[in-house]
Amino acid sequence: MLRRQVAQLERARGRREDRADPETVEELAGVPVHDIAPAAIRAAPTSVFRGGRVANAWAGAETTALPFGHPEVDAATGGLKRGALHDVSPAGAPDMASATGFALACAGLLLRAAGRDSLWLWVRAEMAGREAGEPYGPGLAAFGLDPSRLVAVTAGDTADVLRAAEEGLAARAFAAVLIEPFGDDRRLDLTACRRLSLIADGGRATGILLRTGGVPGPTSAVTRWRISAAPSSGGRHPGNPVFAADLARNRLGPVGAWMMEWRPDEQSFRAPRARPKAEGIDPLAVPLSGRMAAASGDRPSRPSGSGAVVPFRIG
Repeated sequence: MLRRQVAQLERARGRREDRADPETVEELAGVPVHDIAPAAIRAAPTSVFRGGRVANAWAGAETTALPFGHPEVDAATGGLKRGALHDVSPAGAPDMASATGFALACAGLLLRAAGRDSLWLWVRAEMAGREAGEPYGPGLAAFGLDPSRLVAVTAGDTADVLRAAEEGLAARAFAAVLIEPFGDDRRLDLTACRRLSLIADGGRATGILLRTGGVPGPTSAVTRWRISAAPSSGGRHPGNPVFAADLARNRLGPVGAWMMEWRPDEQSFRAPRARPKAEGIDPLAVPLSGRMAAASGDRPSRPSGSGAVVPFRIG
């Protein structure tokens, strides 16, 4: 039934009808499914806030895209497309934090374009918080995300994550909707991704599907990113976060792989600068125990025969 519904919506999208087919409104798992057609055939925005209507998160051309700031990435993708679904996953289990950081940076670009007063939504499975960690205010601010503008939803399973994400995208009140299920769940299939894409279509909502657990499955997202950690270019000092970004799917252009450095001061990406070459031996590279021993003035000098094997005397 759900696949037939998606097919009907795609046919309606091609015809560009003025109103949605009333047959596309049906009951799914006890939850009404409304207004999942593209924006061109919607009569009016739908709000998840029961108290009244809310304004759209941003107003502009439906094809608006935001530049990443990295020239090569912008040339390949045309920027971060709004009104679409983007897929972000870690290259491996140790890269979950890097994938989360990249997704948050993309959400920061969206929030900056929508204005500081805009809201953003983070829908995540409960297990994702246990495995990848909970949001940290100063860390969110470094990605241009105001914690006070965050609407956080914790769901028990993938089905609840998808329901909340669909409502958030349909509300059109959020500059970014970060969707974070966890694990390999058959409910997160191509049909579910197409539903999210259809709701986000039309330039009124942008979804970022963050897959922090499990193996990435099929997707209908405009872009699919595989993210891994990369060394910072700060040298001896803490530097900006750097991501090894592999664009594995791009419906708007070519694919590729780049090193992308996030600049918190400018709230954009760039190509990382060359790491400074170390001159001589870095004193910080010497183990702490060795530095302490070298600094001790009350230690006797080693005998000239230190290195010889001396037997223990017994008795």
